[in-house]
Amino acid sequence: MDKKTLRTIVYVDGYNLYYSALTKSQYKWLDLHALMCDVLKDAYPGAQAQIDLIKFFTAPIMGRYASDPNSEHRQVRYHNALKFAPSGPVEIITGYHSEAEKMGYLVESGPGNSGRVRVKVMEEKQTDVNIGLHMYRDAVHGIVDQVVLVSGDSDLAPAFEMIRDDMPHIVRGLVFPTLDSKPHARRSGQLQELATWTRRHLSATQLETCQLPSCVLNRKNKAIKKPEEW
Repeated sequence: MDKKTLRTIVYVDGYNLYYSALTKSQYKWLDLHALMCDVLKDAYPGAQAQIDLIKFFTAPIMGRYASDPNSEHRQVRYHNALKFAPSGPVEIITGYHSEAEKMGYLVESGPGNSGRVRVKVMEEKQTDVNIGLHMYRDAVHGIVDQVVLVSGDSDLAPAFEMIRDDMPHIVRGLVFPTLDSKPHARRSGQLQELATWTRRHLSATQLETCQLPSCVLNRKNKAIKKPEEW
C-alpha cells in the first residue's frame, strides 16, 4: 500500500543545533535539506515527508563580542550558502542579540563577599517567539500536514501544545539536535510528550555525509565558498 504523503515544513533552532551538535566539529558547513531528508526518512510509520520548506531561525553574531573576529563573516557566508543549496533552499529568519547589565550571584564567593556582582550578558532575542509563531501560523493556514521542530528548547512546548489542541490532525515531529555519542545529553521531556514522533539524536555520520558542496553558486552564479577554517 502506498504511503500517505505529508506536506512538511521543518523549523530549525539554529543556535540549539550549533551548540548541541556542531560546535568544535568539522561539520559546520551543514546541508540542512539533505540532513532533514535523511532524518525524516521513515520517521513516521505509514507516511512519507514531502519537505516543502526548511526555516532556519538564528540571530546575527555581534562581531565586537565574538572571540574570533572572522566568525561574523563565516556565519553570513553559511547563511547565503543555505539559501542557494543545490539540495533545496532554506529560508533564514533572524532575530537579534541584545546586551544588558544584570546583577547575579557568584557560585563561589569568599569570606565577607556577598557574591553579588554586576555582569554584562548577551541574550538572543525573538528566536523562540519566531519559531512558535511560524509553526502555528503555517498550521492555521493549512499549508502543512506535518511540522517538524529541530530543537531541544522546552520554551517551544506551548506552541506544540497549541497545535496539538487546536489542530490535532497535524503531525508534530521532534528532532533533538544532540549527538548519539552523548546519550546523557539533556532532552526536554515536555516536548517529547507533545510530539507525535521523536528522533532522539543525530549521528556524526549523518553530519559528515550531509555537507554542502565546497562552492555554492548564488543566483548570479557567484561562488559562495566554504570557509577554510571549517
